[in-house]
Amino acid sequence: MAVKITFRPTTRQVLGRALFLSSLSLVAALVPAVAYMLSVGHWYHYTLLALFLVAIAVALGVAYAGARNRGVVLDERGIHPLKAVASQKHTERYAAWTDVADIRAERRASRTVPVVYLLDPEQKPWRLQAPYSGRGLSVDDGLDEKIFVMRSIWDAYKRGLPRSRQRP
Repeated sequence: MAVKITFRPTTRQVLGRALFLSSLSLVAALVPAVAYMLSVGHWYHYTLLALFLVAIAVALGVAYAGARNRGVVLDERGIHPLKAVASQKHTERYAAWTDVADIRAERRASRTVPVVYLLDPEQKPWRLQAPYSGRGLSVDDGLDEKIFVMRSIWDAYKRGLPRSRQRP
């Protein structure tokens, strides 16, 4: 049986991202509308409500679409970005298990992310997009377990596949 584990942002993280994006889109949509209504001297309540609902819908759609493409897949060959698996082609951020030197949890800005260090010193460490943990709604209570799973799979495959499991 082949090992294939996918890590994506949690539902809480997607909702937190949607709230952040909706606040940005609300400011971008409502500030010019309110400024116009103040200059005209007449309030268009239905227009404000429509702008509010459209901004929230756009933010939810963007957050969901962005979350679908973020993440990593762990399989027998190595670590792949989620988009590379969907398109079935390798990107420059593919890391075979035999090329990985270490997997660590590191603090980057306000988030804790897994970082993959490769044996080739010329390549920069790879900060994974998911899983991650931060503050507020971006907290992932299972981050330590997910990093433990990554390290366990890496430890099992770092010497290469056994001959009985190698593909012809």
